[in-house]
Amino acid sequence: MTTVSEVFEDPRADPLHSEGMAHLQRGEWDEAIAAFEALVAKYPDSSEAERALKEAQLRAGIGTGKRIRGRKITVPVWPWLLRLALLTLVGYLLYTGGQLLVRRAQPLIREAKAKQELQQLQAEAESYYAAGDMEAAEVRFKAILERDPANVRAQQVLAEIEEARQVEALYAEAVALDEAGDDDAALTAYQTLSQLLPGYRDVQQRIEAIERQKSVAQLYAEASAAYDAGEADAAIAKYEALRDVNVSYQRETVEEHLFELYMRQGRAIIEERPPRLEQLEKALAYFSKALALRPSSDEAGRERQLLKLFLEGQTAFYEERWTEAAAKLRMVYDIRPDYLGDTVLKLLYEAYVRSGDAYRDAGDVYLAYEQYRKALDLPVEDKAFAQGRLFYVEPYLTPTPTPTPTPTPRPAYAGPPPTPRPLSAYKGKIAFLADYPNRGEIWVMDPDGQNRQRLGRNWDLREQFEALEDRERYSPDGKRFAFVQNPSPTEAAPQVFLTLPVDQRADGRWYVQLTYLDAICYDPVWSPDGARIAFVSPAIESDDIWVVNIDGSNALPLTPNPWEWDRHPSWSPDGQKIVFWSNRSGLMQIYVMNADGTEVTNISNTRWDEYDPIWIK
Repeated sequence: MTTVSEVFEDPRADPLHSEGMAHLQRGEWDEAIAAFEALVAKYPDSSEAERALKEAQLRAGIGTGKRIRGRKITVPVWPWLLRLALLTLVGYLLYTGGQLLVRRAQPLIREAKAKQELQQLQAEAESYYAAGDMEAAEVRFKAILERDPANVRAQQVLAEIEEARQVEALYAEAVALDEAGDDDAALTAYQTLSQLLPGYRDVQQRIEAIERQKSVAQLYAEASAAYDAGEADAAIAKYEALRDVNVSYQRETVEEHLFELYMRQGRAIIEERPPRLEQLEKALAYFSKALALRPSSDEAGRERQLLKLFLEGQTAFYEERWTEAAAKLRMVYDIRPDYLGDTVLKLLYEAYVRSGDAYRDAGDVYLAYEQYRKALDLPVEDKAFAQGRLFYVEPYLTPTPTPTPTPTPRPAYAGPPPTPRPLSAYKGKIAFLADYPNRGEIWVMDPDGQNRQRLGRNWDLREQFEALEDRERYSPDGKRFAFVQNPSPTEAAPQVFLTLPVDQRADGRWYVQLTYLDAICYDPVWSPDGARIAFVSPAIESDDIWVVNIDGSNALPLTPNPWEWDRHPSWSPDGQKIVFWSNRSGLMQIYVMNADGTEVTNISNTRWDEYDPIWIK
């Protein structure tokens, strides 16, 4: 009987199959059929066994010549019962074993799963903690402690999170105090934070900022105290130190006090009697600082420019550039005769005399005479210096000089050189004076500054030049004249007046007042159409070119500025433009502008002074 252990997976591997095939090859049909029938019984579900049996039956029929009939197949019951019993036993064993295995494995599975979840939770918590998401990390570490109360890492991190939360709360409190302006309390809180956690966020920077702020506040308090006590130098030093540290702190007050202190100290120097000339550069620095604080300040600009002019004139005086010194000192004297006491007056007096000496030594006694006369016109107590020089040159100004006793012989004078062409012949051009090189010479040029021509310097040219200046004050028809005088003995600001035509004079009234400004008005010149007068006035803090209708209406400044001097206007022949000189570039230069004050253009552009232009008509 075939047992379960003898069953092969493949019937072809069974010895019965080999036995049947051997009988089949020898033609032993009945033996082959019997072997294959046993194989089919052994493998009832095998198509291979059935095919082998049918082939044996077919060959047996062919070999005997008999008809092959189907054979009734009988399936043995016992093997199948045995097989079923075996399968039942195996199923029972498997089920029982599985139940036992499940009961024993479930705790292990649950433990492994819990461990895996804890590891996942730990990884998430560490990831959030490393990323700085303390809230998410805290939730997960707390969940870890619920599952594993002895977890040291969770306990440590939760303690750190709590400490960080306390630090953050302290930082927020310190920032709130800082923003509220409670510097002392904020500084204490920041310092506590710095001790607990050095390098925390921007605590150190905030500490330094508060300390700087306290230092700035202290500086401001000290500067203000010095200012209130009248200690100008100390207040200036502390206010300047304050601006070096924090230029925005109490800026408006600091700049206001500094401006006042700079002006006060500068004026104290120039008003000191006798003046200490070595301190004038310091005064200039004060005025320059004041002007830097308030660039539009007329007061600071005027004081700085006046002192700058004096220092330039003083330098020219010491360097024996007498004509330049006289020109600059004269401007100072005209604005403020008592500037630096009598220092300007004395220097100007000597500069005129020395300038006259220079012209005399160069052979131009006429210009020398003019400089001596300017010196004599100054209100100095002792005029002997200029009078002696004038006495020396006067004999050379007449065709037949009168002999005058003198201890030393006078040099012979050949007389002025002839002028080949009169100034009036240069119609349309601009005549002017130029200190080139440091000598007042007469030049002419085109209205655009081109074709400059030096005419020289002699008495005849000077007379022609002055005649042109006088002609500028007459109306185009020659019937009226503009002049300057005080409106009354009690009014100190001279104004421009116009003579009346002869047919309009009545009751001894032969002129009318044209200007009514609160400052001196001078240099009046008549427009070619006779409708307007251009003149100069410092009515808005500096010498500016003005125009006014001849009926006194519509007086307008054409060149308003804080400190520059614009002087000596002259109309173009068509009345569309005005030429004048200005020191706005630092030198006296000649400018041309439209009659409404627009398109101001420097037509000199030289490195020396050029001034007193006349547009020849």
